Amino acid sequence: MRVELAPALILHRRAWRDTSVLVEAFAREHGRIGLLAKGARRPKSRWQGVLEPLTGLALSWTGRGELHTLTDVDAPRRYRLSGHALMGGFYASELIMRLLARDDPHPPLYDSLIALLDGLDAGAPAIVALRFFERDLLDVLGYGISLEATSDDDTAVVAGGRYLYHPDTGLRQARGASGPGEVQIAGDALRGLAAGRFDSRADVRAARDLMQAAIAPHLGGRPLKSVATLQAMQQFAAGTDTQRTARGDPT
Repeated sequence: MRVELAPALILHRRAWRDTSVLVEAFAREHGRIGLLAKGARRPKSRWQGVLEPLTGLALSWTGRGELHTLTDVDAPRRYRLSGHALMGGFYASELIMRLLARDDPHPPLYDSLIALLDGLDAGAPAIVALRFFERDLLDVLGYGISLEATSDDDTAVVAGGRYLYHPDTGLRQARGASGPGEVQIAGDALRGLAAGRFDSRADVRAARDLMQAAIAPHLGGRPLKSVATLQAMQQFAAGTDTQRTARGDPT
Protein backbone atom coordinates (compact mmCIF):
# COMPACT_ATOMS: atom_id res chain seq x y z
CA MET A 1 0.00 0.00 0.00
CA ARG A 2 1.24 3.48 -0.87
CA VAL A 3 -0.02 6.65 0.82
CA GLU A 4 0.91 10.10 -0.47
CA LEU A 5 1.23 13.21 1.73
CA ALA A 6 -1.44 12.38 4.30
CA PRO A 7 -2.04 15.01 7.03
CA ALA A 8 -0.60 13.68 10.28
CA LEU A 9 0.85 14.62 13.64
CA ILE A 10 3.97 13.08 15.18
CA LEU A 11 3.11 11.56 18.56
CA HIS A 12 6.41 9.95 19.53
CA ARG A 13 9.80 9.00 18.13
CA ARG A 14 12.74 6.88 19.21
CA ALA A 15 16.08 5.91 17.76
CA TRP A 16 16.32 2.67 15.82
CA ARG A 17 19.66 0.99 15.20
CA ASP A 18 22.47 3.29 14.08
CA THR A 19 20.82 5.87 11.84
CA SER A 20 17.06 5.32 11.70
CA VAL A 21 14.04 6.43 13.70
CA LEU A 22 10.80 4.72 14.67
CA VAL A 23 7.92 7.17 14.55
CA GLU A 24 4.43 6.93 15.97
CA ALA A 25 2.06 9.25 14.09
CA PHE A 26 -1.65 10.03 14.05
CA ALA A 27 -2.93 10.51 10.49
CA ARG A 28 -6.29 12.09 9.85
CA GLU A 29 -7.52 9.48 7.36
CA HIS A 30 -5.50 6.48 8.56
CA GLY A 31 -5.44 6.65 12.36
CA ARG A 32 -2.45 5.80 14.53
CA ILE A 33 0.41 4.38 12.48
CA GLY A 34 3.96 3.15 13.03
CA LEU A 35 6.63 4.35 10.60
CA LEU A 36 10.27 3.49 10.02
CA ALA A 37 12.26 6.53 8.90
CA LYS A 38 15.40 5.00 7.42
CA GLY A 39 18.53 7.09 7.80
CA ALA A 40 16.68 9.94 9.53
CA ARG A 41 19.50 10.37 12.07
CA ARG A 42 22.24 10.78 9.52
CA PRO A 43 23.77 14.29 9.68
CA LYS A 44 22.76 15.12 6.10
CA SER A 45 19.30 13.53 6.19
CA ARG A 46 16.54 15.78 4.86
CA TRP A 47 14.45 14.60 7.80
CA GLN A 48 16.98 15.67 10.42
CA GLY A 49 15.15 17.66 13.11
CA VAL A 50 11.79 17.34 11.34
CA LEU A 51 10.24 14.20 12.85
CA GLU A 52 9.77 15.67 16.31
CA PRO A 53 6.79 15.06 18.62
CA LEU A 54 3.89 17.50 18.23
CA THR A 55 4.89 18.46 14.70
CA GLY A 56 2.18 18.50 12.05
CA LEU A 57 3.29 17.07 8.71
CA ALA A 58 2.15 15.65 5.41
CA LEU A 59 3.56 12.11 5.37
CA SER A 60 4.01 9.55 2.61
CA TRP A 61 4.68 5.87 3.27
CA THR A 62 4.56 2.37 1.81
CA GLY A 63 4.06 -1.11 3.21
CA ARG A 64 1.53 -3.18 5.09
CA GLY A 65 1.23 -4.54 8.60
CA GLU A 66 2.22 -2.89 11.86
CA LEU A 67 5.20 -0.91 10.58
CA HIS A 68 5.29 1.13 7.38
CA THR A 69 8.28 2.72 5.65
CA LEU A 70 8.33 6.51 5.53
CA THR A 71 9.10 7.82 2.03
CA ASP A 72 8.44 11.56 2.11
CA VAL A 73 7.69 14.46 4.45
CA ASP A 74 6.30 17.87 3.57
CA ALA A 75 4.95 21.10 5.07
CA PRO A 76 6.02 20.86 8.73
CA ARG A 77 3.81 22.75 11.19
CA ARG A 78 5.67 23.43 14.42
CA TYR A 79 3.80 24.39 17.57
CA ARG A 80 5.52 26.83 19.91
CA LEU A 81 4.68 25.19 23.20
CA SER A 82 6.37 25.32 26.58
CA GLY A 83 5.55 24.65 30.22
CA HIS A 84 2.00 23.47 30.86
CA ALA A 85 1.05 23.86 27.19
CA LEU A 86 3.85 21.52 26.12
CA MET A 87 2.95 18.96 28.77
CA GLY A 88 -0.68 19.24 27.69
CA GLY A 89 0.32 18.34 24.15
CA PHE A 90 2.35 15.37 25.37
CA TYR A 91 -0.58 14.28 27.55
CA ALA A 92 -2.99 14.29 24.59
CA SER A 93 -0.47 12.39 22.45
CA GLU A 94 0.04 9.79 25.15
CA LEU A 95 -3.70 9.25 25.51
CA ILE A 96 -3.97 8.53 21.79
CA MET A 97 -1.05 6.11 21.92
CA ARG A 98 -2.48 4.30 24.94
CA LEU A 99 -6.16 4.18 24.03
CA LEU A 100 -6.44 4.03 20.23
CA ALA A 101 -5.70 0.93 18.19
CA ARG A 102 -3.45 1.25 15.17
CA ASP A 103 -4.91 1.75 11.69
CA ASP A 104 -8.26 2.86 13.09
CA PRO A 105 -9.01 6.31 11.60
CA HIS A 106 -10.99 8.94 13.49
CA PRO A 107 -10.96 12.19 11.48
CA PRO A 108 -13.07 14.14 14.03
CA LEU A 109 -10.63 13.22 16.82
CA TYR A 110 -7.68 14.26 14.64
CA ASP A 111 -9.41 17.59 14.09
CA SER A 112 -9.99 17.90 17.84
CA LEU A 113 -6.30 17.25 18.52
CA ILE A 114 -5.22 19.88 15.98
CA ALA A 115 -7.72 22.34 17.48
CA LEU A 116 -6.22 21.63 20.91
CA LEU A 117 -2.66 22.30 19.71
CA ASP A 118 -3.74 25.42 17.82
CA GLY A 119 -5.40 26.67 20.99
CA LEU A 120 -2.38 25.92 23.17
CA ASP A 121 -0.13 27.60 20.61
CA ALA A 122 -2.36 30.68 20.79
CA GLY A 123 -2.16 30.80 24.59
CA ALA A 124 -5.28 28.92 25.69
CA PRO A 125 -4.92 27.50 29.23
CA ALA A 126 -4.11 23.80 29.04
CA ILE A 127 -6.39 23.00 31.98
CA VAL A 128 -9.33 24.29 29.94
CA ALA A 129 -8.46 23.19 26.40
CA LEU A 130 -7.64 19.61 27.39
CA ARG A 131 -11.11 19.01 28.79
CA PHE A 132 -12.73 19.34 25.37
CA PHE A 133 -10.18 17.01 23.77
CA GLU A 134 -10.79 14.43 26.52
CA ARG A 135 -14.53 14.75 25.92
CA ASP A 136 -14.06 14.06 22.20
CA LEU A 137 -11.68 11.16 22.88
CA LEU A 138 -14.17 9.43 25.17
CA ASP A 139 -16.89 9.87 22.56
CA VAL A 140 -14.71 8.21 19.91
CA LEU A 141 -13.91 5.30 22.22
CA GLY A 142 -17.60 4.75 22.89
CA TYR A 143 -17.33 5.83 26.53
CA GLY A 144 -18.74 9.33 26.13
CA ILE A 145 -20.39 10.94 29.13
CA SER A 146 -24.00 12.05 28.95
CA LEU A 147 -23.59 15.79 29.54
CA GLU A 148 -27.14 16.96 28.90
CA ALA A 149 -29.24 14.35 30.72
CA THR A 150 -28.81 11.88 33.57
CA SER A 151 -28.08 8.26 32.73
CA ASP A 152 -30.54 6.69 35.15
CA ASP A 153 -33.77 8.59 34.42
CA ASP A 154 -32.94 10.83 31.42
CA THR A 155 -33.61 14.03 33.38
CA ALA A 156 -32.20 17.14 31.70
CA VAL A 157 -29.05 18.61 33.27
CA VAL A 158 -29.80 22.09 34.61
CA ALA A 159 -27.61 24.99 35.67
CA GLY A 160 -27.35 25.02 39.45
CA GLY A 161 -28.07 21.31 39.70
CA ARG A 162 -25.80 18.88 41.54
CA TYR A 163 -24.81 15.57 40.01
CA LEU A 164 -22.73 12.46 40.66
CA TYR A 165 -20.78 10.46 38.10
CA HIS A 166 -19.40 6.93 38.20
CA PRO A 167 -17.62 5.27 35.24
CA ASP A 168 -19.82 2.18 35.52
CA THR A 169 -23.22 3.79 36.05
CA GLY A 170 -22.88 7.19 34.44
CA LEU A 171 -24.46 10.43 35.60
CA ARG A 172 -27.20 10.80 38.20
CA GLN A 173 -28.74 13.54 40.27
CA ALA A 174 -27.16 14.04 43.69
CA ARG A 175 -29.89 13.30 46.22
CA GLY A 176 -27.54 12.52 49.07
CA ALA A 177 -23.94 11.69 49.80
CA SER A 178 -21.73 10.40 47.00
CA GLY A 179 -21.10 6.68 46.81
CA PRO A 180 -17.76 4.87 46.43
CA GLY A 181 -15.92 6.01 43.32
CA GLU A 182 -18.41 8.74 42.47
CA VAL A 183 -17.35 12.26 41.47
CA GLN A 184 -19.46 15.29 42.30
CA ILE A 185 -20.02 17.84 39.57
CA ALA A 186 -22.22 20.89 39.11
CA GLY A 187 -24.71 21.23 36.30
CA ASP A 188 -22.94 24.40 35.18
CA ALA A 189 -19.71 22.45 34.62
CA LEU A 190 -21.52 19.74 32.65
CA ARG A 191 -23.25 22.31 30.45
CA GLY A 192 -19.96 24.14 29.93
CA LEU A 193 -18.23 20.91 28.92
CA ALA A 194 -20.98 20.20 26.42
CA ALA A 195 -20.94 23.75 25.02
CA GLY A 196 -17.15 24.11 24.88
CA ARG A 197 -16.98 27.06 27.27
CA PHE A 198 -16.65 27.35 31.06
CA ASP A 199 -17.86 30.28 33.14
CA SER A 200 -15.76 29.79 36.27
CA ARG A 201 -12.57 28.23 37.57
CA ALA A 202 -14.65 25.97 39.78
CA ASP A 203 -16.34 24.54 36.68
CA VAL A 204 -12.93 23.96 35.06
CA ARG A 205 -11.64 22.06 38.09
CA ALA A 206 -14.84 20.02 38.31
CA ALA A 207 -14.60 19.10 34.63
CA ARG A 208 -10.97 18.07 35.13
CA ASP A 209 -11.92 15.74 37.99
CA LEU A 210 -14.78 14.31 35.92
CA MET A 211 -12.57 13.58 32.92
CA GLN A 212 -9.89 11.99 35.09
CA ALA A 213 -12.48 9.70 36.66
CA ALA A 214 -13.88 8.75 33.25
CA ILE A 215 -10.51 8.04 31.62
CA ALA A 216 -8.78 6.23 34.50
CA PRO A 217 -10.54 2.84 34.06
CA HIS A 218 -9.24 2.60 30.49
CA LEU A 219 -5.58 3.05 31.39
CA GLY A 220 -5.22 -0.41 32.90
CA GLY A 221 -3.75 0.87 36.15
CA ARG A 222 -0.63 2.21 34.41
CA PRO A 223 -0.07 5.93 35.09
CA LEU A 224 0.60 8.31 32.23
CA LYS A 225 4.24 9.42 31.97
CA SER A 226 3.21 12.95 31.00
CA VAL A 227 1.13 13.32 34.16
CA ALA A 228 3.99 12.07 36.34
CA THR A 229 6.37 14.54 34.66
CA LEU A 230 3.98 17.45 35.18
CA GLN A 231 3.50 16.53 38.84
CA ALA A 232 7.28 16.44 39.31
CA MET A 233 7.56 19.88 37.67
CA GLN A 234 4.88 21.27 39.97
CA GLN A 235 6.52 19.80 43.06
CA PHE A 236 9.87 21.26 42.03
CA ALA A 237 8.30 24.67 41.44
CA ALA A 238 6.51 24.54 44.79
CA GLY A 239 9.74 23.61 46.55
CA THR A 240 11.61 26.43 44.84
CA ASP A 241 8.94 28.94 45.84
CA THR A 242 9.08 27.71 49.44
CA GLN A 243 12.87 28.14 49.52
CA ARG A 244 12.60 31.64 48.08
CA THR A 245 10.01 32.62 50.66
CA ALA A 246 12.17 31.27 53.48
CA ARG A 247 15.13 33.32 52.21
CA GLY A 248 13.03 36.40 51.58
CA ASP A 249 13.69 36.23 47.82
CA PRO A 250 11.17 37.83 45.43
CA THR A 251 8.71 35.38 43.83
